[in-house]
Amino acid sequence: MGIKRCLACGDPFPLRTQSPDQSYCSAPECQRQRRKLWQREKRQTDDDYRQNQARAQRKWLDSQPDYWQRYRAEHPDYTQRNREQQRARSATQRVGMIAKMDASKPAPALASGTYRLSAIAPKGVAKMDAWIVEITVLTST
Repeated sequence: MGIKRCLACGDPFPLRTQSPDQSYCSAPECQRQRRKLWQREKRQTDDDYRQNQARAQRKWLDSQPDYWQRYRAEHPDYTQRNREQQRARSATQRVGMIAKMDASKPAPALASGTYRLSAIAPKGVAKMDAWIVEITVLTST
């Protein structure tokens, strides 16, 4: 019928008349990638499928309560690497406050009156046009 290139490995493979839309060759690794991509798309688009997968995973994990303890005991290199990466992530989070573009914490409403806004030096990282100010009451009603 013809020759087509596999989307996974790029090797040519002969098309079969039974599967004219075939895009992956029959190599196990290519078929694994095809199934993985199908499953990823199915999870994104099918709510029932996603919920069923979550239930199945929860059921399996409930039947294997010590899985993660065993895994960490059997893979000390993974465990050590994960701890080091977590320390690095934690260290960057402690650098200071990070102000994002439109981020603000809810504050109590200010009473009507006259105020002075004075710019002060930022203590963290300010993005785009974030201002850090001090509000001083001049008069209030």
